[in-house]
Order: sequence, then C-alpha cells, then structure tokens
Amino acid sequence: SSPSSSSSSPPPPHETYVTVENLQRGFCAITRPHFFRGVATVVCKLFNICDPDVAVFGKKDYQQWRLVERMTRDLDFAIEIVGVPLMREEDGVAMSSRNVRLTPKNRLACRAVSVALECVAEMGAVMNNANAAKEGRGLEATLMAGGALASSLQTIVRDAIAMSGGEVDYVEVVDQLTLRPVERVTAGDKVVVLVAAKYGDVRLLDNVEIGGEA
Repeated sequence: SSPSSSSSSPPPPHETYVTVENLQRGFCAITRPHFFRGVATVVCKLFNICDPDVAVFGKKDYQQWRLVERMTRDLDFAIEIVGVPLMREEDGVAMSSRNVRLTPKNRLACRAVSVALECVAEMGAVMNNANAAKEGRGLEATLMAGGALASSLQTIVRDAIAMSGGEVDYVEVVDQLTLRPVERVTAGDKVVVLVAAKYGDVRLLDNVEIGGEA
C-alpha cells in the first residue's frame, strides 16, 4: 500500500524548500551552505500560517533580514518587513546572546570591531556632507572627489580585528539591497559593511550602513 494509506509507514521526507538564489550565498552561508534555505522555508511557512501584516527582523543578522525581505517581495506576500536597527551595549559592542560566552579579555578586545566600524561610518558621513565638498581640503576633499576604495574600508576593520587578537571571518563592503561587493563608495551610495569575527570560540556579527537605509 502507499505510505499515505499505511499507519505504520513513516511520512515521506521533506522535499519542498524556498531558496532566494543570490542573497542566500556567501557571508554566513559560506560555513553553513544550507542555512538560509532553511530560514526562507521556515519563515515562508510561518507567514502562510499566521498571515501577519508586519514582520520585524533585526539588522544585526543583515543577510537574513535582506533575504526575508526579498522573499516576501518575490512571493507577493502582503507583509511589511521592518528592519530594526542593530542595538549596542554601552561600550559599543553589538548586542548578542553570545557576548556572555566571551572571556573578560576577549569581551574587552572585541570592542575593536565597533570602534573600527564607527570610523568607517564617519568616513561615510563625510562623503555625504555637502559642506565638506565646499571646503575642498584634506580627507573630506579626497572622499568627496573620488570616494573611498572599498578595500581601504575593509583594511581598517580587518586590521582592527587582527590587532585586537580576533580572527576575521569576513569583512565585506556591499550594496545594501543586492549584497553584491562594491569597489568604491561615493557620495549617495547606500552600502553596508558586513563583519563576522571570532574572539576565542565566539563568533560575532556586526555591521554599519553607509548612506542611510536603502
């Protein structure tokens, strides 16, 4: 008899998944290649069951937020996806349940990530400051004239992590919507610097948007 007509037969395995072809690749998916397929599938099923008007996702898991946002649009869910700004501890470290697993030494050291991202964010603010263009001198003039190489911004963050004793998983400067790498950041661009780093055995995520939210 068929599996559906036999009470003793186990149900057939799950065969249907939701994939967001490009946004599910790279970054956190490098070490967990099927993770975002699972996220998209579970969230899609949840949306079908609950039929919410609004769904809220934290921006600390930036790739996950953008993936769900794209899936919702592509599958025509009438749901508003809201990205909640990343929250920080008093010393600037991105809030995470993993922070309690950091040793006192690494808890202090990992502040280097947020400090470096703050520096990058300030460079981004300069690029979007019209007054700096009028002054036409120093760092402001350089940034306004030709923008900043993404590799330069990456180096700031990578060096900060390495010098503080951390291990870089990835540091990428990407377009906010497509998550595709960019080579240069100029005035008006909306990019995000995505960071994953390990301190001891604790993997931490952080990011900063440049140019406001796309």
